[in-house]
Amino acid sequence: MRQVRASQHDAEQLAQWTSSTVIDDNVQAPVFDEATFAWLHRGLPGGYEFPIGHAGLMHTYGYLLSTVVTPYGLKRQRWLTNDLAIAFGKEPTYLHPTASETPMMERVASTVLPALADPRRTTRAVLAFDEVIDSGSAMRTVYVADPRSGSTAVVYGLVTSSTAQIVSTFPVQPLTEEWARTRLSEPTRYRFNYAPPAAPPGSAFEGSTDLLVSRV
Repeated sequence: MRQVRASQHDAEQLAQWTSSTVIDDNVQAPVFDEATFAWLHRGLPGGYEFPIGHAGLMHTYGYLLSTVVTPYGLKRQRWLTNDLAIAFGKEPTYLHPTASETPMMERVASTVLPALADPRRTTRAVLAFDEVIDSGSAMRTVYVADPRSGSTAVVYGLVTSSTAQIVSTFPVQPLTEEWARTRLSEPTRYRFNYAPPAAPPGSAFEGSTDLLVSRV
């Protein structure tokens, strides 16, 4: 696939994403096989080894190829429907795999990174918060919604004082006040298959939750 090869050779685009595990937190099994993993990471620097790999390549192209059913449906559905693009204010088909000659991973990053990097200046942000790891880094969750249709999506990533890197993004159900209160009260942990460098994916960590935006 031409888009995959272009993304594999674009150091700037690769740097906009962090690491992920192919083991899905909900099903506790790989969402695609080792052969697909090896193909996605062929020639990449960094020594990626199954099941830990590059979040951008895996959550875009890898999920598009996945046939594993999760409690929320197929991973590929996020790239075959219009909800994600509409939530972020893009043309409905903007994030479809063949909608543009621009690689899908690049289109996704350009769409969601502004909200992840600065949710307070994102007019569509309805809820945003940091799960603070230490004084220099946090896991940030930002929910955005289209004011007319109600289409809602989340972007999750690692932020520091100087960078923001994407872990994942996908459409979700519209938020409620009760859901937001419950979510904000949960213990801090790594989410959405993020693979931190010194802890297991999904593990809890000692930290605080800092509310950045609340318009639910």
